[in-house]
Amino acid sequence: MGLYGADVEHLILLSKSLKAGAARLASKANELDSVIAQGNYWEGHDAREFAADWQSRLRPLIERASQGLEEASKRAALNADEQSSASATASVHSAFSGAGSMGAPASTLTQPSGPTPEEILEKYQVSDAETTEWPSDWDPLRLAVDQVDVTEKEAEMLNGLGPFEIKAFKDIHDDAFNAADERFPSPDRNDDQNDAFRHAYWNALMVKEYGAEWAEDYATAHEQLPGNPAPREAMDLYNYEVGRNIAVANPDASTEELAGLIEQAVRSGETVVVGQDMLPRPSNEIPMDQTGDANNAEPAPGHDPEFNDESRTTS
Repeated sequence: MGLYGADVEHLILLSKSLKAGAARLASKANELDSVIAQGNYWEGHDAREFAADWQSRLRPLIERASQGLEEASKRAALNADEQSSASATASVHSAFSGAGSMGAPASTLTQPSGPTPEEILEKYQVSDAETTEWPSDWDPLRLAVDQVDVTEKEAEMLNGLGPFEIKAFKDIHDDAFNAADERFPSPDRNDDQNDAFRHAYWNALMVKEYGAEWAEDYATAHEQLPGNPAPREAMDLYNYEVGRNIAVANPDASTEELAGLIEQAVRSGETVVVGQDMLPRPSNEIPMDQTGDANNAEPAPGHDPEFNDESRTTS
């Protein structure tokens, strides 16, 4: 029997490929911005003329191409959703027809909506945990690593890493801050798009280096530090999840490609920032200079997390 309609799985893959292409173009445009702005490789009239041409004509062409790929990605994803709904409706009609019934109307087969800001604030909270200093006073790592206050679970997980993995962990931390500052310059790096990108990218890089389960466990344990304001904790935990999902969906992506994908997620509102009302709001709804400040917000009681059994620790 022939195939009617579209292959949903291939449409989803097409959507992801188009989105990745849009992210790569946007990322390369940002790289070229930085190179051209430095201007230490070329001086004179021709250099100024090229820089002006880049800003007035060439960069807009790349932006339009990136936006076109992004729109095509959204259309492919929408078509996949519509095909899934149509297939589900057909299956329901077929099943009910076989039983002599009229079948369920298509309007009852609605797509689930995402969580509301209130639901994110309530759901994405974890309980406080006991803390310790890492590395401990007797650990030889003290000679190379500054001692910091972490949760006991964080310390346990870090102690399960080898020397090269510890070096990678520090590099991942630094890369996340540097990439966030490059793409979303921010005065204080808190509660805004810089913050959203940094946490999503940090966890995505952890997935690439240590695996999704380790990344989830560490991010969750990190948010158990006592006194974390509720809006900030919810924002961080939610954005960690976005970053992990992007990394899992794109296992072959380079670090630069992951950064591009997560930048697109921030700009399209897949991540959240803190609103003036102290609720986690989509990151494309609030300008960076109008996000809230969660410093004085109260912590919230959260659930005791269940860590992944296969996450690498010293236990």
